[in-house]
Amino acid sequence: MTTPPSAFFLVGAATAYFTLSATQILFCKNRNRLQTTLGWIFVLWAILNLKDIILVFPEYNNKETVKYILLIDGWSIITYYIFLYELTKNKWTTWRKVLLFCLPFAVFSIIYIVFPTNIVLNTYVVFLWLCAAAFFVIGFVKSKKYIKYIHDNYSNIDEIDISWLKYMFFFAFLEQSLYFINAYSYNSLIDILYYASAIGMWQIARAYGTTLKPINIIEPTVTPKEMESKGYSFAGNIEKKVEGEELYLNKDLTLTDLAKAIGTNRTYLSDYFCNHKHTTFYDYINQLRIEQMAIPMIQQHPEYTVEYVASESGFKHVSTFRRAFTKLMGKSPSQYRSELGLT
Repeated sequence: MTTPPSAFFLVGAATAYFTLSATQILFCKNRNRLQTTLGWIFVLWAILNLKDIILVFPEYNNKETVKYILLIDGWSIITYYIFLYELTKNKWTTWRKVLLFCLPFAVFSIIYIVFPTNIVLNTYVVFLWLCAAAFFVIGFVKSKKYIKYIHDNYSNIDEIDISWLKYMFFFAFLEQSLYFINAYSYNSLIDILYYASAIGMWQIARAYGTTLKPINIIEPTVTPKEMESKGYSFAGNIEKKVEGEELYLNKDLTLTDLAKAIGTNRTYLSDYFCNHKHTTFYDYINQLRIEQMAIPMIQQHPEYTVEYVASESGFKHVSTFRRAFTKLMGKSPSQYRSELGLT
């Protein structure tokens, strides 16, 4: 079997990409645990790509070698899980957990080395298919839960938002699909697309993951029955305090900060927003920022820039202001200003 030069070029490019990325991440002095985890994942992917160089040599470029390559490539799915868990649960990754993830893959690899049959390889592929399917289900559930948590607890989510995971999931699905196609019918074009999708997937993780600020998710300390029996003693007072003292102008205001300010438990407060006001803390605070500050400023001071209005209204990033304004008003700040004839 022959492999086109373009495939070898992409193998080299992919290896160089993961090597350089790993070096840049791991040699960053102020990196956090997520970034460290991502850096070592890139090291592993650099090794996984480098091994494919063996196909350059004609004596090794055969179906049996490809089978062993596919066997090793299957290990890559471990990196998906490690990144997902470290992303959604800060400080999750430990060597013990990583080794436990590796155990079934090691067992399959040893069995295939001892009994290199198609039955073993096909069983391994089915196992990988189940692992991939589970990853997408778990990833959807965990990311949805995480996003709900930050909306319930933070007024500024730009540096902790993981909604970009949907793009990574797309490339992960594409990469795994290409892997399974190659497992049954090796094709050099599919191989090229496999490398390209892997680079695309991890570039998204690098672009967003290396700037993401990790958070510690705090589990509820009050049971639903306790909340029901206590009720919302702060109802009515919270609105007066938030609006009267303009707490919403604090760019980094959190649910915990607000709970302390009104003398209650953050779990009660979160439940109050969800079940009584039928909104999230994030949407509630941003609505006040827009209605109480942004709209009056736009109406009274048409000379102010959108960036200035956003900052003075309590928004840390103008992009967040534009999204929140459009969601609430059904139009962008510029469109709103234009319709008022202020431009």
